[in-house]
Amino acid sequence: MKVFSICPVSIVMLSIIIISTNLMIPFYTVVAAETNCSNGDIVIAQSRVGTLPSGIPSFSVEITNACARGCSISNLHLKCGMFASAVLVNPKIFKRQDVDDCLVNGGSPLAAGSTISFKYANSFQYPLLLASATCG
Repeated sequence: MKVFSICPVSIVMLSIIIISTNLMIPFYTVVAAETNCSNGDIVIAQSRVGTLPSGIPSFSVEITNACARGCSISNLHLKCGMFASAVLVNPKIFKRQDVDDCLVNGGSPLAAGSTISFKYANSFQYPLLLASATCG
């Protein structure tokens, strides 16, 4: 059985059995979905931090895994429009792969409580929104 959502869930199977005349007979099976993380566990904050000598505004971005249950989050993609920067952003940290698709941390897991940050410069601040992620 596969369960699809923006954050995959793990499935826990519980079996209840009845013992009757020394025979173990499966009686009922319960399938419970146990969510490891949610969209709210990803916190994206950015602010203007200054201006380059050329007059282009610069911005700081922090992406935090705020999962209080200890879950790691990987394959983190943000909606980022036509993101571009006048200063180099390390592509292992943040990389625009396509229009409105930026990959965070090269797709590698971001541990619970961890923050990844970078700075960029552009004439305007890009809205950065969660597009998808994988829990676990």
